This record gives sequence, C-alpha cells and structure tokens, in this order.
Amino acid sequence: MTRSPILVVFVVAVLAACAGQGATSVDPTGSSAAPPSAVASPVATSTAALAEVPAGRILFHRRGSDEVEHYFTINTDGTDEQALFTAEGCTCAQWSADGTRVWTLGATGHGTFSFATIKPDGSDRVVISPPIKTLNLAPGASSADGRRIAFDGWDETDPSRNGLYLASADLADLRLITPPKGTVHVDPFGVTPDGSHVLFLAERGDEPHHAGDLYVVNADGGGLRQLNPPGTTHNFLDVPAGSLSPDGRRAALGVEGRIYVVDIDGGEALPITQPADFVWAVSWSPTGEWITYSRKRGSTSVVSLVHPDGSDQKEISANDGSDQAEVGVWSPDGKDLLVQRGAGGVNDLWIMDLDGTFIGQVTHEPRATAHTAGRSPPHPERRPRAQVQGSRRVLGRRRKSAAAASVYDGHLRESNS
Repeated sequence: MTRSPILVVFVVAVLAACAGQGATSVDPTGSSAAPPSAVASPVATSTAALAEVPAGRILFHRRGSDEVEHYFTINTDGTDEQALFTAEGCTCAQWSADGTRVWTLGATGHGTFSFATIKPDGSDRVVISPPIKTLNLAPGASSADGRRIAFDGWDETDPSRNGLYLASADLADLRLITPPKGTVHVDPFGVTPDGSHVLFLAERGDEPHHAGDLYVVNADGGGLRQLNPPGTTHNFLDVPAGSLSPDGRRAALGVEGRIYVVDIDGGEALPITQPADFVWAVSWSPTGEWITYSRKRGSTSVVSLVHPDGSDQKEISANDGSDQAEVGVWSPDGKDLLVQRGAGGVNDLWIMDLDGTFIGQVTHEPRATAHTAGRSPPHPERRPRAQVQGSRRVLGRRRKSAAAASVYDGHLRESNS
C-alpha cells in the first residue's frame, strides 16, 4: 500500500522537530523551526481552589484551521507552558510508561519511520530503527511498566510484514504477532499489565473512518478473539473507544452507540448502557470503579460515567452546545478527569471532578483546539502505572489515533488505567 509523501511529512515533523542539536526543530522538508521556549502561562482560573488541582505535567497539542499541530507540555495548574515541536496530521505523541520521556515517530534515515523518544523539554531525540530496515513502526500502547510495547507495523516492500508487533523499548525482541485477514491496519489500544495480551482495533478496508473489529490476542500470536458482537462495527474517531480494566482481565468498548464489557479470556460482550447517537473516548478508571466515555446527544458532546456492572449510568457534563465537555482522561486515583471544554470546535483543557464541577483551567489559548496527549508525574522516580492508550499518525490511508491519554499525579498512588 503506497502512502502519500505529504502525509508522511505530517508524521515525521513531530520527531524531527526535536532532533539532535539541542532544542532546534527540523522538519522533513529541511526547514528549521524555532527552538522550544518556556512560556509563562496565565495563572489558571477555576471554580475551586487551585490547591485542589492535582499536580503533574500535561503533554498536549493545539490544532488550528491550518491543521498544523503544535505540541506543548504544561503544568496542571496552567503554568509553565513549554513549546516542543510542530507537525501536520500526526497526533502522534504520548508519554512513556514512566512519564519521563515522550514517545512518537521519527525518520530512520533510510526512508522509513520508527519508534522515537524525546525528553519533555524537546531535547535528546532518539530514533530506534527496527531490525528489518524496510519496516515502519508506530508506537501504540504499552504494559504498565513499559516493558512491552505494541506497535502498528507496515512494510512498503513486503505487505506480509504488515500488522501488530510487540517488543521491548529497544526493539531487540521485535516480533509480528498477527495481521488479521482483511485488515487495512491495526490500532493498539492496550497491553495487559503482565504483557500477556494486546487489545487492538483491526481496521477493515471496506469501512470508512477507521472502523473495524476490536480484538484481543496473546503475546505469542495465539488466541486471537473478536470482542465486539458479530455484525457490529467498532468506530475509531481519533480517540480509542476501547480500554482494558486495571487488572487486564476485562475490556470496555464502545460499539454502535453503547458501552459493552467483556472478559478477554472468553464470553460475550454485554451492553451496560442505554443506546446513544455515538460513543467514544472509553476509558476504565484506575480504581476499576468507573468507566468514562463521551456520548453524543444530538450535536452536543457529553462526558458520562457508568459502573462496569451497568449501574449508576450518568452524564456529568452539561448538555449545552455553548459550553460542552468531552474526552475524559483519568487521574491516577480516579478522583478527577482532564477534559476538552469549549464550543464550536474551539476547546481548552480543564480538570473536572466526578460531579461535573470544573476545578481548574489548564490551557488558555482558545484560538485553537487543545487535545490531551497525557499527564506525567512531577516526581519521575515514582513510576506511574497509568498509560496512554494510543498514538496517531497519517500515512496515506493509515492513521492511528490521538488518544485520550492517561493522567499521572505524583501525589497519588500508582495505578493502571
């Protein structure tokens, strides 16, 4: 499958922006960008005391009408916004499992793109080439400790190599797990804490808008099992609509307007919510108590919660098109959510408690949409077990999503989302 060179540039800009020489950004076309700079953001306004806002650092991007993505990190109280790099059509940055580096895509130097890591200040960019020189690799999800990472892989010279890959961070043990029949490409959504199973979307060629079937597979490639009910379609709208439980034994998925829960080892997926126009951004809380998801009510997006057994289903943000919230991202203790708040496609990032009260504003630049890519802990030595569920890139017809990322808080106990 041939990918558009223009769209490829879209992806690589994220990585090349932080290449080599200190903080100087370089895009694939050879032009230079300004070095990352510290920005003193306004003090966050909120409807609650700032002391209630959990500490941490957020990775996010803004995208304006020109479709250029500008990547930043910022403190959860809205201070110290740091510019990192720019990209187009990529949405391909996420925190590493321990929150100390950013994972993304980078040019290998021999015509392919692969797994890359950079420091949160935009420096020390490292691109890790796979053993197969013609193989491209985009990082998706990882196990809680970061030891096992699931990748979407594709090879322009040998389509038999396209599919889901699993490896450690150095790619030394990289292996192809499975390329389900009829799959256009795969989107890894989760890896179980012990690294034994991978949750992923297999996009079908006959479906538009990144739609297909949600599967779980063993790390050795065996036990491939479709999770969404037969005859249904799992839609992937930039943010994953599938999430593993903290113990990795169950999965929650959004299918055709409803949330389903299923044991990954067997059994049918059972609906736990009433039908909606559309559901997405499905994420299991770190405590296992709640599942958050976004749903459409007409043209309005609403952040919702439900217990895994289907009880206490509720909308916690207002059904108000002039001030709507969507895409909830958990804090490690499960006490608050990071959401996109705004109207007309112009959003900022806010922190919301589980009653729907906005307790702190994070970003203050409503000229462009702010998309969460994750929050890291203020204390790197405390290894968080939450993780981002996916990264995203555009390469021809391949695109992998910007995920609602995990929230890290150094003041709270380690947990897995």
